[in-house]
Amino acid sequence: MKRISEVLSWKFWIWLPVVGILLPLIFNLLPGGWVNVKLMVALFIVNMLFSIYVGNFLRRHGAFSILLIVWPLIFLISVWLGINSKMYGYYLALAYLVIELFAFTRGQEKEIDIEDQLPVDGGMQDL
Repeated sequence: MKRISEVLSWKFWIWLPVVGILLPLIFNLLPGGWVNVKLMVALFIVNMLFSIYVGNFLRRHGAFSILLIVWPLIFLISVWLGINSKMYGYYLALAYLVIELFAFTRGQEKEIDIEDQLPVDGGMQDL
């Protein structure tokens, strides 16, 4: 239960729709030349940094790995609503998921407590 309560931080869940839906919508409401700025700043820099943050947040709080799909799904909602282009929106959602996975699994590639494990070279014996 503690694991779930740590992930239910309202600040984290408020930032998901703000970055995924509201930020691109604000760039869409700006005058014509801001579309390229939206693409570079909001969709690449801010959202990719936010993907790293989401992956680190979920790993740090011991969250279920299924929650990694929430951020790309919120971004896909903005694509389905027409806020972001379908031409690149699906690919960016997939890129955000991959970046989250990298951030979530960072540091898990080596066994930390390998020295503390019991050797089983001769098979299991009474301790």
